[in-house]
Amino acid sequence: MNIFLPTNILRLLIMTVLCIVYALFQAFAFSWLVSFSYLTLFFDAFFNAIFVVLSSVFLNKAIRFGNYVALGFFQRLINYTALGILTLGIWIGLGLLGSYLILGKENITELRWMIPMKVFIGILLYIPILQFIHNRIENEEVDEFEDAIPIDENNTESAIEILDRVVVKTGQKIHVINVADIVYIQADGDYVQLITDQNHFLKEETMKYFEINLPSTTFVRIHRSYIVNVEKILRIELYEKKNQILTLTNGHKIKASAAGYRLLREVLNL
Repeated sequence: MNIFLPTNILRLLIMTVLCIVYALFQAFAFSWLVSFSYLTLFFDAFFNAIFVVLSSVFLNKAIRFGNYVALGFFQRLINYTALGILTLGIWIGLGLLGSYLILGKENITELRWMIPMKVFIGILLYIPILQFIHNRIENEEVDEFEDAIPIDENNTESAIEILDRVVVKTGQKIHVINVADIVYIQADGDYVQLITDQNHFLKEETMKYFEINLPSTTFVRIHRSYIVNVEKILRIELYEKKNQILTLTNGHKIKASAAGYRLLREVLNL
């Protein structure tokens, strides 16, 4: 990707303005606590703002890679708390290192006075940033459903072959999995996990491929990370405000998004 695209330049300008605004407010807040000049505090706060941006990038990657959005409420709460402690630790540590380099060793005592306020500011920033990333990832799933590849039923040459089995190679072994035995499919980076009642298999394939090639009357994309076999659903329960939790025959529980649940209701004629 060309980093000099206009959209990226605009994004860089917006982030720079936000960093400057943040630095102005933080410098003002600390000017009442320490004896440093406002300009010195501004540069210190500006570097802190850069660390906030980098921490936000780290949060976005961690939440996406860990698929935290698909977790249950309590597990998600635990993970986000642990992630917050790690993120704040890194941010505060880098911020103090920057302050040490900018303000000097001789001002170490006053630097210590700044720590509680920086921790407080970090907590205040972490919560809205986390909420923004979480909501953005959740909303992306709607786009994935809207981007489904249309099938031209009148064109026999482009007809899609519906799968009745999936072949997975593990080391020197080749597993042949009947589609009817699959409980659900879960996204896993560039791979997918094929979950059966007793086992799970890792296959290098996309969720879109299985969404298109599995029987649409049996398999439904209920979430950006899940495709479920409707014949393996034991129970559907309300989860939070607009999502549903599915209990499956193997005991696993997976979340259906609002868009995914609408598709599921159509298949189940609810």
